Amino acid sequence: MKKRVLITADIDNYIHNRFETLGYSVDVKPEIEREELLRIIADYTVLIITTYTKVDKELIDNAANLKIVGRVGSGMENVDVAYCSQKDIACVNSPEGNGNAVGEHCLAMLLNLFNNINKANTELKKGLFLREENRGQELDGKVVGIIGYGHTGQAFAKKLRGFDVEILVYDKYKPAQDDFVKNVSLEEIKVSCDVISFHVPYNEETHYYCNTSFVNDCTKSPVIINTSRGAVVNTTDIIDALENKKINGFCVDVYEDEPITKNKVHKLQVYQKLLSFENVIATPHIAGWTIESKYKLAKILMDKIEGLVNILNSND
Repeated sequence: MKKRVLITADIDNYIHNRFETLGYSVDVKPEIEREELLRIIADYTVLIITTYTKVDKELIDNAANLKIVGRVGSGMENVDVAYCSQKDIACVNSPEGNGNAVGEHCLAMLLNLFNNINKANTELKKGLFLREENRGQELDGKVVGIIGYGHTGQAFAKKLRGFDVEILVYDKYKPAQDDFVKNVSLEEIKVSCDVISFHVPYNEETHYYCNTSFVNDCTKSPVIINTSRGAVVNTTDIIDALENKKINGFCVDVYEDEPITKNKVHKLQVYQKLLSFENVIATPHIAGWTIESKYKLAKILMDKIEGLVNILNSND
């Protein structure tokens, strides 16, 4: 069978070009519907995806010739990795590629919130020159908690080193090795931190990790940052916390519905309510979406895939 690759996302052309140098025929279908994907997947040996293509049992059972699933980016919650393994399908991703981008984005949102930049910018464009109403607060002297210390958590911590802050880290599976952070319990994060940022994968354990119970355990009414996955945070609980001033702000890049008009988990009105708070800084899942990370994600993934291709070729 001819070696063929299907790409179901808008990604850097580097992947397309490098596959061609390896002798693969490449089809790029970023708008492909589920029904068509199920119908044609048997024609491909490699599938390249991002967040929104679901590689479940149904798809895998239709993929008679599939050998590799490449996920551009981090997180494999949309891939049934265990079932792929049963079918001898290798799964790889490239979480190393956008850690820096996410770290910078977290810092940007936090400084934006603390300094009322969005609010003041909007007011000034309307002719309102309000100084006292936009008096900000400084990051220096704050205690920042990072939950999950993988690639993005580490990147955020490194960006914070230029500030006079204390960085506390909680990771259930991978304690931090950096000497500029302190490993602590989850309870200490809740008690001590002015800012809490989530950098965990999405799974059953982290579903609604941040909810009313979590917020109520926090002593300082912290700013919450979520750039991991939407369902790590319970949206309606966050709205309640904002209304009752249980948190001092929310910086969010990921949502339970993407796009927020999807109406699968929440109606659009829920997100409109969330976005109506002045102390909410929101972006449309772009934290890891820089010009530089687009290339790095592709390059790192292809380095891993080429190694797998060489193994496959040697076994032929």
